[in-house]
Amino acid sequence: MFEQLRHDPIVVSYRQERAHLTKKKIVETLNIDTDIHTVCVHHFDYIDAVRMMMFYQLQQIGLHVIFYIPFNSNALNVYQTWREIYERVSGSEYSRWECVENSQPRRGAKFARYLGDRFLDQEDPLRHVRFLTFGHPTEFKEYLQKHPIVKNHNEVVAKYEKDLNIYTNCTRNDHFYASRYGQFFLSLQNCRKTNDGIVLTYDDYVNMMTSGWVQSGHVNGTQALTLLIDLRSYMDGVGSFQEIMERLQALVDLQEVSRVFDETAKEQAGSHRLKRYLSNPFRCFPYVHQSRYRISVKQLIECTKDLARKVNRLLLGEREKRNVRVYIKELNDIYVAVSGQWEPSAKQKMEKLFSVSIPADWEFTMEELYQFLTLHLGTEEDEEDDDQDSPQIVNIDQLVGKTLIAHNIHVTGLSLQTFPWKQSEMPHLLTYSWLKECIRRSFVAANRIMRMNALVVDYYSRNVTRNTALYSIYHLLAYGKGQITFSYIKDLYEHDGPSIYFTILQELYGPTEEVAEEQPDEWKWEEETVVQEEISKEPLQAIPDLLWLDSDFCQRKFFFNAFVEHHPIYESDFHQQQAFAIIGKLLAEQGDGEALVRETIFPLFPQWTNAHKQNLLDTTYPSSLRTYKSYQNIYYPKAMKRLQRLGSKYMVTKNWKAKYQYDHDTFRIDEHIKEFLASVQTKEIEARSGQHCRMCPFLHVCKDGEYVIDANDS
Repeated sequence: MFEQLRHDPIVVSYRQERAHLTKKKIVETLNIDTDIHTVCVHHFDYIDAVRMMMFYQLQQIGLHVIFYIPFNSNALNVYQTWREIYERVSGSEYSRWECVENSQPRRGAKFARYLGDRFLDQEDPLRHVRFLTFGHPTEFKEYLQKHPIVKNHNEVVAKYEKDLNIYTNCTRNDHFYASRYGQFFLSLQNCRKTNDGIVLTYDDYVNMMTSGWVQSGHVNGTQALTLLIDLRSYMDGVGSFQEIMERLQALVDLQEVSRVFDETAKEQAGSHRLKRYLSNPFRCFPYVHQSRYRISVKQLIECTKDLARKVNRLLLGEREKRNVRVYIKELNDIYVAVSGQWEPSAKQKMEKLFSVSIPADWEFTMEELYQFLTLHLGTEEDEEDDDQDSPQIVNIDQLVGKTLIAHNIHVTGLSLQTFPWKQSEMPHLLTYSWLKECIRRSFVAANRIMRMNALVVDYYSRNVTRNTALYSIYHLLAYGKGQITFSYIKDLYEHDGPSIYFTILQELYGPTEEVAEEQPDEWKWEEETVVQEEISKEPLQAIPDLLWLDSDFCQRKFFFNAFVEHHPIYESDFHQQQAFAIIGKLLAEQGDGEALVRETIFPLFPQWTNAHKQNLLDTTYPSSLRTYKSYQNIYYPKAMKRLQRLGSKYMVTKNWKAKYQYDHDTFRIDEHIKEFLASVQTKEIEARSGQHCRMCPFLHVCKDGEYVIDANDS
């Protein structure tokens, strides 16, 4: 691999340019009018081996390299970072360094004396320091909304700034992989190509289908989102395109069975939703309602075929390699076919990828192709524009420089886990012993000494990390121009607490801690007087006895079922299992009984095993299919009441009125209308919570509903 890398055209070109580097070439590259003789390096508090070798090369081509660093020999503990690193860089003790300016700021003296007893005992005039504690990252977000970051004026720094930027409005939302178009590539990485086909999860299937990369005729995969959400339980357990296609075909058969029921009662029911439900119990399943979706199941099947073809083209086998140019060409062909309705920013990102010059001999594995795509698609937009349009929290390694530029500086995230930060590690698989041995065997004389010293400088730069962190705080205290703020954010990391240095700084500069509590905005408005109009009883009198059964449990459930949906639609898998068992048991009471149900109905619900479906039937008690009730010339089994309430139990001393009158055909609708109207309030319908909420299809949208965890069944 190393030999292959050495002969790579880009690496060869780089090595040749580096070997022939001259002062003249540097002048031309930097577009400088005059010759250069000296390079000045200011405030480098971290010099790894690569940086040190760069300085050596500048020296070899005839440039003087001068390092300017802050240092005070009377406060070695404060300036330990600079001593440890630059005694190795210079090859001499600090006493031999040239001092070009020896003034010492009075500000920050308290913290300096804490770090080192030899620091000059003088008064610390620093006053503009404050300390904040945020109770949660969301409080920090609210704080930044009211105290926005302004470049070079109000700056915020943190060690792990990316973890904090996600809680603020500072992170731009145009990152390609955060968009639906980029989700296609993230999900593609989770797929595997095997001898049996493409292996993927349903989540990855949904992400790719709705990514904008799928098009079949005039139908786009993004139109399938609502259908795919409803199909989550129906698709439970799928792991390949073949299994997904089998489930979708079973769904087509289920819709066909439902359509047969609809056609049988078409003359009596027409387009009346309630009548169609009374004559077709399968309409309690959401995915038989084509009107709920922008795309049909058959169209989804065609889109799935299109997606499968594209994934098969773009996905490589475990050890398969593909020419990068050919791969990007195939990706471009797909892009051209689907990008007509894409957002301009996404188009620009992809077209920039397709304009990249790629060597003809590059052949990558799938993992390498992902890395190539991430390199070009995962990079953020132009940094200069990003800084101007959306200033961000910056890394604390910029604190020393920001101190000399910005007016107000806020150092946040000062916790036990983040400050002082941990020593930076060597690149993976590399150790100092191994590198030293490589240098010893590969180089001689001056070349060996130079590289060995670069390793020594690298080691000390990493080893003084803690001192570097403490010096950066002192530097801020000593040279900060305006307001200095230190803060700690609770619950940002698990098992964390404020850094000991946050507490020490507070003891030195802030007698009391200011807790960042943002007062909520007060909204005042005049409530309009609502006149309660009399509710007409006529629509209520047209509701069949079956739907009034809900009123025994909850008037709000009755209202939702009767007026919003016109009949129950069960979306949860738990409810659908019970609906399947009830319908299956009713159908088993005619013709060839359960044998015919197993042959015709079982295949329509492939998300459950046959054993589970049989158990559902066996544990459901039978009820007479041939006892009917009527509603406007529609006859339906009286046993439909079980589909209406599922497993809701009638409790002793609770309301049984609707059930009793329904069973005995003595329904007095005026009594129920009166009770319902009594539950109608100005802005809502009164709800009654209890165990029956577990069987309610509207539990997730009811603020008064009782979940299992809320129940007191004991």
